[in-house]
Parts: sequence; structure tokens; C-alpha cells
Amino acid sequence: WNLLFDMEESLGTIQTTKDAYDRALEWKVATPSHVLNYASFLKEKKYFEESFAAYERGLGLFQFPHAGATLLWKNYLTDFLERYGGSKTPRARELFDRCLAECPSENASEFYLLYGDYEENHGLTKRALGVYERMCNAVPADEKYTAYRLYIAKAIQYLGVTSARPIYEAAISTLVDGPASRICLEYAKMETGLRETDRARAVLVYGAQLADPRRDPDYWKAWHEFEVSHGNEETFREMLRVKRSVQAAFSTVNYNSAEMGAGAPKVETLTEESALEMIAKSEGVEVDSKKQPLIGGFVQGKRKAEVADLGEVERRAARLRQATAAPDTGGDEIDIDDIDDDEEEEEEPSNSAARSTTDVTEKAIPTALYGGLAPSTEK
Repeated sequence: WNLLFDMEESLGTIQTTKDAYDRALEWKVATPSHVLNYASFLKEKKYFEESFAAYERGLGLFQFPHAGATLLWKNYLTDFLERYGGSKTPRARELFDRCLAECPSENASEFYLLYGDYEENHGLTKRALGVYERMCNAVPADEKYTAYRLYIAKAIQYLGVTSARPIYEAAISTLVDGPASRICLEYAKMETGLRETDRARAVLVYGAQLADPRRDPDYWKAWHEFEVSHGNEETFREMLRVKRSVQAAFSTVNYNSAEMGAGAPKVETLTEESALEMIAKSEGVEVDSKKQPLIGGFVQGKRKAEVADLGEVERRAARLRQATAAPDTGGDEIDIDDIDDDEEEEEEPSNSAARSTTDVTEKAIPTALYGGLAPSTEK
């Protein structure tokens, strides 16, 4: 079929080429690329309505959710708007409505944008804003935030700043927590620009319940700056109270590392050597950089052991038990070195103690020392 189409377009007439394409469409052997080539051929020959009829026949064969339907509708609408512009507005609106009624939400955003742009240029502002509102409700959840921001921008452009308030409120009630908190910040910023401080504070208070301080620190930073610039001590204390209550509400919620990475500040990972140096510095121990610790997580310092022999340790322990078993002599502290000196003195010959006891002599005590208590010598 490709060879036949190329031959007819190169060597045949317009009628024979049309017959070849019509026969392929009738037998349902044509592809979306064949439909596009057929419509382009008719457009070059100035057969515009027949070109649009070829698009209609192709859309009858390839409907959503077929991938070719998106391509056919996009070229169909583009060629139609290029040909007629704003001269056939009802027909153009009918084509857009047909497309959007059949198009799945995943592919609808580009058609809504094309429709909105057409209404801005050739239709009414009210209808254009209605198209953007429909887009906000029809697109997938991950595109709603962008759609609402576009809708708000267009409303401010055509109707003024205050007209965006109901749109902000609808966006906050529709979006999930993360995008809704960002919309609250934009809403509060708009109200601050209008000198509506109380309204801006009320928006921040409402959006606080959607912003976890662990994942969305920017929200609380913006509120902090707002209270510093426009609040007082009482409102600042209220902001801190709300923050504590929100932290308590989110305290039971757990997030994985990928979710926390989006909002939490990045923390530099410590290497093992730097961690050991920090521990040693806090403990006041010098670490030998040439020798790694025996057990991971513990610091091996340069403190030299005073005892290197296990037998010496046992002997010292035995002397310590012997000294503590002796009677209390006044509560003085026991020094191991003193025990060693005492043992050395015990090693001297015991006859020296015997000689010291034999040198003692007895002497009578004078009677005058007793006074009236002197013993009587009379019997």
C-alpha cells in the first residue's frame, strides 16, 4: 500500500490517488500515518473540506484510547483553525467538545489549552475561563496544581485580583496536602499585597494543617517571615502554638527516605574516620591515626597500661583483699604502694622485733601522782 500511494502521488492523477486512499480506508488497512498523508495531500491540492472528511474517516477507525487518535485530533483541529480561524466558531466549538468528550484525562490537557487559547482569541473571555475551569476538574491529579495556577493567572488577567479568591478556595479544597499548602502560600501572598493581613493570616492558619514541618519547612519559614513583618508578639506566639500542635498531629506519620528527601535539608554523611575523630574529641582521647580500632565504633587511645602481666594483676588483687580484711584503723584510704612497702618491711628478720621488746624496763609510779586516790599501803 505504501508503494501504491507513493506511485499514485508521483505518477497518477488526483482522482486516482484519492481512489487509492479511499479504498485503503474502506478495507480498514490504512494506518494513522496514511490518514495524515491523505489529509495533507488534499490540503496541498486545496481540497480542504475533503481533507477534513479524511480526518473524520480516520477518527472513525482510530478512536481513543488508541495512540493514533491523539495525533489525528491534534492535526485535525490545527488544520481547521488554520483554515477558518474565528469565522466558524460554532463548528470549532463542536469539534473541541467532541474531542474532549472522548479524550481520556491523561491526554486532555493539550486540547484544553488549545481550546482556551481559541476562545481567548476568537471567542468570549467568560467561555475561555470556563474552559480552564473544566480543565482543572478533568486533568489527572498530578497536573491539577499547574492547571489551577493557569486558571488563577487568567482570572487575574481578565477579571482582576479579587476574582481569584473563589478559585484559590476551590483549589485548596481539591488538591492534596503538598500542592494545597503551596496554593495557600500564594493565596496569603496575594492577600498581603492587598493589605488584607487578617485574611492572609487566616489562610496561613488553615494551610498549616496541610504542611508537615519535617517535609515542608518552607511553608513555616514563610509564615515566620510574615509574622515578623506584619504581626505582633501575640500572633507570633499563636504561630508557634499552631506549629507545635501540627508537629504533634504528624508525629505518628512515618515517611520513607525518598519522601523525606524532597523537603528535608541534605545532611552530609560522615565517614568512619571523621566520626571516630569527633568521638575522640568529645571524650578527650587522642586517636592513633595509623592504627585502627579493634572494634568498630570504639576509639583506641594512647593510654599506656600500667600493668601488662596477668599474674601481677592477681597478686595486687590478693594484697588488696588482705588489706581490706584487716580491722579499720581510722578510715584512711588504702594505697597499693603502701601495701608493697609494708610487705617489704615484713620481710626483715623477726628477731629485731624481739630485741626491741626485751629492752623495756619497769619503773614504779610516784604516789603523789595519785593524789587522794593513792592506794593504801597499810593492811
